[in-house]
Amino acid sequence: MTLTPDIAGHTQTKLRIMGDESVDAPSPVVVLLSCYMTGSTEGRNLGIAGYSHDFVAKAFVPLLERYGEVRAVVDPRRNLQAEVDQVIAERRRPLHFSVLPLQDVILGERVTTIAVPAWEFPDVPNEGFDGNPQNDWGATADRCDLVLVSGPFTEGALLRSGTKTAIGIVPVPVDDAYFAIPSWKPKQRVTLECRAFVFEPNEDSQVACSEPLRTRDDPSTSIEGQGFANVGKRIERAVRAAIRSGLGDGIGDSLSRKFRRARERYRLRQLQRRQRKLSLSRLPYPHADRVDLSGIVYTSIFNPDDGRKNWSDLITGFLAAVGDRADATLVVKLITQKPDSVRRVIDFYRGRDTRHRCRIVFICDFLTAAQLLDLTTATTFYLQATKAEGNCLPLMNHLAAGRPGVSPDHSSVGDYFDARSGFVVASHPEPSAWPHDRRLRQRTTWARIVWPSLRDQIRESYRMARGSSSAYNQLSRRCRIRMRAWAGKEAVAQALDQTVGRLLAGVTAGRRAGQAADQEALLQKMA
Repeated sequence: MTLTPDIAGHTQTKLRIMGDESVDAPSPVVVLLSCYMTGSTEGRNLGIAGYSHDFVAKAFVPLLERYGEVRAVVDPRRNLQAEVDQVIAERRRPLHFSVLPLQDVILGERVTTIAVPAWEFPDVPNEGFDGNPQNDWGATADRCDLVLVSGPFTEGALLRSGTKTAIGIVPVPVDDAYFAIPSWKPKQRVTLECRAFVFEPNEDSQVACSEPLRTRDDPSTSIEGQGFANVGKRIERAVRAAIRSGLGDGIGDSLSRKFRRARERYRLRQLQRRQRKLSLSRLPYPHADRVDLSGIVYTSIFNPDDGRKNWSDLITGFLAAVGDRADATLVVKLITQKPDSVRRVIDFYRGRDTRHRCRIVFICDFLTAAQLLDLTTATTFYLQATKAEGNCLPLMNHLAAGRPGVSPDHSSVGDYFDARSGFVVASHPEPSAWPHDRRLRQRTTWARIVWPSLRDQIRESYRMARGSSSAYNQLSRRCRIRMRAWAGKEAVAQALDQTVGRLLAGVTAGRRAGQAADQEALLQKMA
């Protein structure tokens, strides 16, 4: 029998602060939320390490507010303890909710700590490499009061590490707006108001010139960019002449080399600053300020600098599967604003020199929540060829919208995706390193995609959408039902109450905290 904690009751009672028996802390609880805070949810620093954790933290905020005020902790390494002390001074109970991998979680004093790591490998780090003891995830987890994971895959990896702390399964909640998206219709047309690089059928696919574009802003052609260089040369000549007359050519030559290196460093910094400011629309590819999407649309959203995403197989697999279909479109939403990263992906596609009748669209702009909903509305299938995933929020969102997936079912994706939610791409384990291990020692595995399976599953999905609307609609409905049971806000709120709620109420949870068993039973019932 599942015990439902009295949330209203425990938030009105006095609770003691751990480590200070002289302090009583009446509710309401104050949730201190920490993550990387890259600014990615507002469109800044997209694609940098850890940016996706901020989207996870944002998704949890409305549900955490049921327990009390939520305060974001900027730079928790410096500020967490001060925030904890402030909450205690206010006669409230601090609760630290940390959406970070365990090697980066900050463990404060006199505060209940809940770690919320995302993980994509079957083994967690088990040694304090790179001089960080917290890289031993099992030991670090045991220093937390509760660890929340998104599904059984990560739970299993932690249990195999020997951790003794309570582990709760609480999926990342999916925004209700995705469940409300209308079903896909074969004759629908959706217009995206955003810039994109668009490659129409039968376009020349050869690689564009890879030389950097010369513009007025290029420091190599601007007066501003050469200012330091010209002045530096004059100073160098004067100083070298003066020193040579007194100390000889050797010191003069040494100074000359130092000046040259200084000029090179300055020009490199200027070039990097300018390149960051260059608009992506200056890249030498056909672009549009708006995109009309119709027919059978496949969408994939990823950071091209993330080695797990395996976008080369995705592009070649799509072209081989439906490249000859004029009503097929691949939309690639790149989570980056780096021109070089965009160029690498597009030049790879063009470098295959594959003539095709399908349409390829690359979107690099930051998309607002409304624009992402429009893109999901236009989508028929969500496509990915990833090697490992800790959550894959875009796939979850599309399944909630009734857009089936074409995806492998390894790592955390297998917690909620299988043949009942789309077309499963076969994969096999191969040796890999933990991504934050600078030694790159092969201590775990990720998945090698079976390319023929990727190609064939794309073909099968296209045949379904083109030839059997009833089969597609049935699959679409099943996707919505399963995702609502797994990551709808009501399901996640209940899972939080069975984990965070129990912790706040002082109820001891078992090794499998939360309602993971209830969710699994529900999914089995729907199968």
